[in-house]
Amino acid sequence: MSLGKVLITGSSSGLGNHLAVYYSEKGHEILLHGRNEKKLIQIQKKINENGEKAKYIVADLNNEEDLKLLCSKAKQENIKILINNAGIICPGLPLKDFSYEKIESMIKVNLIAPIKIINNLVNILDHVININSMVGMEPKKNRSLYAASKWGLRGFSESLLKEEISFKVLDVYPTNIQTWPERENAMDIHFVLKSIYASMINNDKQLILDGRK
Repeated sequence: MSLGKVLITGSSSGLGNHLAVYYSEKGHEILLHGRNEKKLIQIQKKINENGEKAKYIVADLNNEEDLKLLCSKAKQENIKILINNAGIICPGLPLKDFSYEKIESMIKVNLIAPIKIINNLVNILDHVININSMVGMEPKKNRSLYAASKWGLRGFSESLLKEEISFKVLDVYPTNIQTWPERENAMDIHFVLKSIYASMINNDKQLILDGRK
């Protein structure tokens, strides 16, 4: 497999940050994405200082014009691997506590944005990796809106695989990941990164990472 350029959405922090560094260490050029330019510059500098290449783009996936700008930049960079990692985390609230604005924002960022990016880049991609969640497989209390976005992404991916597409699709369903050292009851970040990369190389369609005891 050629070491194609990688776009990782939401790579200014958390899992996306770690994925960017890991993929760069494997020899991939990286297009970083996020809303915090200061953090993106820090990660870009870290990758470049390691002798690898990285660029970045600031874009809000809740904003249609920003989404178009991101897709245009991805085409310009001839992105081959798309990792849909950006997302609004689950606040653990009952549906009655959500405003219309918050409902729309979560669905836009967690579901509509990944679909639109894939749709826009469909002719240039080799791999799509959707970072889903165990909530995308298991219904849970106070997870209704988050589950809707993640179950929607799961349904989209599994149905997309039945179409005549020229790229591979991998869906990742993790439980808590130790994206910072103090996080408890979470999977080792190095294990997660290695597992995702290996599944991509193996052209797997699904990766379940259940770190619960």
